[in-house]
Amino acid sequence: MNASTSIKAPFDRDKQFAAKKRAVILSAASAFRRRGYHNTSMVDIAKTLGLTKAALYYYVRNKEEILFESHLMAYDSMVDILKRPQTGQNGLETLGNVFRDFVSLLTQSGVSLLTDVDSLSGKSHEQILARRGKIERRVIKLVKAGQKDGSIRKGDARLQVFFFMGALNWLNAWFDGEGRLKGDDIADHFVQQLGSGIATGKGDKHE
Repeated sequence: MNASTSIKAPFDRDKQFAAKKRAVILSAASAFRRRGYHNTSMVDIAKTLGLTKAALYYYVRNKEEILFESHLMAYDSMVDILKRPQTGQNGLETLGNVFRDFVSLLTQSGVSLLTDVDSLSGKSHEQILARRGKIERRVIKLVKAGQKDGSIRKGDARLQVFFFMGALNWLNAWFDGEGRLKGDDIADHFVQQLGSGIATGKGDKHE
């Protein structure tokens, strides 16, 4: 074994471990989505992955860690979407582009946005709520920008965001990758409903 091989090997092992752990998290999150967090055991997750229970514990300490990492993965991906340069011509179009990307993330990447936040405890619960709040505040700013430029109807921006974020929260509960509607179809529908719900109408007045 030469020097370059001995130096490279540890980094390769770390990369392989991270990739396998990600696969474990994605698969487990999918099981939580289908069966519910409390109805899915570590044995169920191990069987889905073709691992022994002992092998599963090599990658994660317990079921709550999987739930935490699932939330973290989803929210980190959503933050990445919000950090992209915004290309919409107005606030409504920008918001529509963001929600389209959110739907594509949840229907095409394997990432699941779960609803079992209260099943987390302690600092894990606090951290995930903080991540979620950060995303909500960023989207609220987009709504307010649309209200300012006249493309989005006046009203409580926070409530408008909660309404559509609620729809995203339940998307993974019913979406079937093998079903009639594909991710792009659902994204189109979400953006259309978003526009119908908050776009400025002819009778709306703006200051």
